[in-house]
Amino acid sequence: MKPLNLDNSPCSPTSSNCVIWQGPDLACIKLCKGDTVSDVIAALATELCTILDQLNVNNYDLSCFASTACPPADFQALIQFLIDQICEAQGITVDTTRTTSACPDCVVTVAACFIVGNTTTMQLVDYVNLIAERVCSIIDQISLINNQISILDSRVTVLENTPPPTFTLPSISTGCLAPYMASLASAPIDQVLSTLLNNSTIGYCALIQATGLPAAILSAVASQCIASTDTSLAYSPDTMGTAYFGSWVNSPVTAANAITNLWISICDIRKYLLEQSFSVVDTNTVNLTYTAGVLTAEVQDTGWVRLNGFSYIPDTNIQGVPMVRRIGNVLHFRGTIIVPLPNGAAPLTWNYSAGVDSYFTALGVAPFQGVGGVLVNTFGSITFNNNGAGSCDSVIPLSVIPVGWAIDGSYTNPAGWKVALRSVPIDPDNSTVLTTVVTQNIEANGNLSLQLLRDLEATSVPGRGSTASYDTAHLNVVISHVGGGAQPPKYSNPGTSLYDFAGTGTQPTSIFYETAAYQLSCNANNPDQLGGFFQSLDGLTAFISPCSNLLPTPVPCA
Repeated sequence: MKPLNLDNSPCSPTSSNCVIWQGPDLACIKLCKGDTVSDVIAALATELCTILDQLNVNNYDLSCFASTACPPADFQALIQFLIDQICEAQGITVDTTRTTSACPDCVVTVAACFIVGNTTTMQLVDYVNLIAERVCSIIDQISLINNQISILDSRVTVLENTPPPTFTLPSISTGCLAPYMASLASAPIDQVLSTLLNNSTIGYCALIQATGLPAAILSAVASQCIASTDTSLAYSPDTMGTAYFGSWVNSPVTAANAITNLWISICDIRKYLLEQSFSVVDTNTVNLTYTAGVLTAEVQDTGWVRLNGFSYIPDTNIQGVPMVRRIGNVLHFRGTIIVPLPNGAAPLTWNYSAGVDSYFTALGVAPFQGVGGVLVNTFGSITFNNNGAGSCDSVIPLSVIPVGWAIDGSYTNPAGWKVALRSVPIDPDNSTVLTTVVTQNIEANGNLSLQLLRDLEATSVPGRGSTASYDTAHLNVVISHVGGGAQPPKYSNPGTSLYDFAGTGTQPTSIFYETAAYQLSCNANNPDQLGGFFQSLDGLTAFISPCSNLLPTPVPCA
């Protein structure tokens, strides 16, 4: 409610509810500093009304006193009347000669708020005067408060009638955020805050997603595996804490600490590596090279190298030159070998090229057993690369297996028994093929040999070595046993019943023989008659045992 003197000039009307009491706390009327003036006035008015009600003599019933005199007219007369009655009841004679001792000049007990020290009584006149002073002071204060309330009420009314203010958020510099805020040099603070929080590139949320929560970062910091007591690689035997004193963080607790130690560790490793002089050692399987800080590894590979003892086979031989290749510890063989025929004191050159076999017209069957030829074991084997001293040398070149090295055992071609061939003429217009079966063996000393079926026929049973068992195995059916001037069989001729007969049951077998005759004699199960037979080496392999020493190896081809 607005005050009635709202328009009284020059005052500015203000609501008493908006004015605060700044005086001391008044416990007797329950007022506290900070209460509104409305509360203060209400409390004072209540107390004043209470006091006025208490001072009103009409509120007191004096009918119990048998008196015909008029009742007291005011509170002071009431008090004096009561004193007189008390004195009379106690038989006290009032000294009428002492006017100064009669009320209102009498002693009364004062209210608690008027007690000074331990004095709880005073003359009634003084007491009444003190009360009057207090009441007058309160009245003056109430008057002053009313004036202040009127002023405050006017001010509050002005505030109530004033339109509410509008607030515009201030703009601040965008700084490094400008590229992400339409290149604005400044922007309202709420927009800047939103960018700092929510921008998908530089926002705080994006940062958390990229770096992890603080707990994860602290966990990463705690995972440091290099301690200050660990030995520095670059400055051994100093520890990391000693070698990098002043830079190394002994007890990292922040990401910055961890990154500092991480870089120091990386630089320590880099310095150590750059100052090292590396040497590399080849193995039997890998060729290592370290040049200008680059370590390269290539598989040990000799490439294909011609076997020793086969110089009578030219490079133009289309059947393939006998060769060996070492890759790591493994020897691989390929090409074609032939049991050489003699050409005087040297082996006859075998050149199977352009469809012409230089051994075709040679009618001899005895192998060449001179230097560079073969060595024949009459029990049933042939060894290549005869050295002329009653033995044979290794067919493996030194570039593949150096001096002092050997194969770790004997190896046989895993194909087992293989057919060996020799082409021979039977008349000016026709030719045939002689066959035998042999196994290929490479020995620990590098000797290459062919084992004939005869060797098994004579020695397969321990303690037996009789030549009477030669040419008895059923495999001799496919081994050539031919005589010079004898006719070769014609298996496809109608006169041959070996593969075709119309009858049933047991029937005689017959073979048709051609008119043309063999021009040589050959028992292909006899090593003394195996000259001119050839066979592929493909599939034969051997191994070198790994050891602490390493085999030198030529640099592989690029």
